[in-house]
Amino acid sequence: MFKNSKLFFWTVEILAVTLLIFMLMQLDFLFQPIQTLLALLFIPFIIAGFLYYIFKPVVIFMEKRWKIKRFFAILIVLLSLLGIVIWSVASIIPNVVSQLTSLINASSRAVPELRDWISSLQSDPRFSAFYRQLDVDSIVSNINLSYTDILNKLLQNLTGSLGSIVSIISSVVMVAILVPILLYYMLKDGEKLLPTLKQTIFREDPLGIIELLEKMNATISRYISGVALDSLLVFIFVFVGYMLFGIPYAFLFASFSAITNLIPYAGPYIGVIPVIFTLAFTQPWTALLAVTYVLVLQQIDGNLVYPKIVGNAVKVHPVTVMILMLVSGSLYGILGMIIAVPVYSLVKEIVKFLAGLWHNHREQQKKKIISK
Repeated sequence: MFKNSKLFFWTVEILAVTLLIFMLMQLDFLFQPIQTLLALLFIPFIIAGFLYYIFKPVVIFMEKRWKIKRFFAILIVLLSLLGIVIWSVASIIPNVVSQLTSLINASSRAVPELRDWISSLQSDPRFSAFYRQLDVDSIVSNINLSYTDILNKLLQNLTGSLGSIVSIISSVVMVAILVPILLYYMLKDGEKLLPTLKQTIFREDPLGIIELLEKMNATISRYISGVALDSLLVFIFVFVGYMLFGIPYAFLFASFSAITNLIPYAGPYIGVIPVIFTLAFTQPWTALLAVTYVLVLQQIDGNLVYPKIVGNAVKVHPVTVMILMLVSGSLYGILGMIIAVPVYSLVKEIVKFLAGLWHNHREQQKKKIISK
């Protein structure tokens, strides 16, 4: 009797699953190469997937409207992206080097001036007692931030972090190589994936799995379109504002702000960092004006525009979008804010699909009962 009972069945199932998990944990070394490969491909795949949904309509437009073959349309897209990257790097690196040089020179001049100013306080009767109590002479003598010292400390830090720097450069190079390759094949064959699955694996699809996949694909496409539209609006307003303020490299800085705006809430703060770094030592008031402008723009975009645009795109209420951002951000940080809305939208589609299956099952059961 026990062998035929449900208790025996579930006991055996649980023991089998437990034994399988234990065996997999003992064979971790076999899965380590697969884990490393997945970790290597994860970021390039995510970037390529995002770019795929952005540029797929562009490729289709060139293919249908301008009668350009898909290969050449994809080639135009890839060369355009490459040109933008090269132009951005060529524009920003000389400026970064110049600002670093200015920073070190300003630091080398500021320290002697600081020493002289502190020493001058000794002759001021208002500060002489305070000066002696703090033993300012010893503090001044310990200030050692000359131009040579800054360079030496910088070189020491770079030497100590050489392994990390090489690792970061290798990762960036790998991403730069893999993203165009993945993007090319996604743009070339991406639309064939679902029809191929429908003709092969899901030839008989009574549950409607293909329909679910199509809805999930459409959800991701709408989400990325909404995020891209919001970033475009941020680019326009930031570019116009920077041009009015007379900020150099306005187009480049606005483009960077639009890219970092893909990170909800935190993105605009990251996007203004290059402007601060560029203008802090030459035009500090302009830098302060730019920061204030971006902060105001971020409040409007983060609390009104982004929830409305993205919420309408994925058919989620704007308040729900804001709640998702706040909860996911507090639990999982920046990564949580990035994936919160798309994950929620996909889970919603899956739940609706499962609810539909359950409803159909109930209807079939009712029909069977009525027929009896």
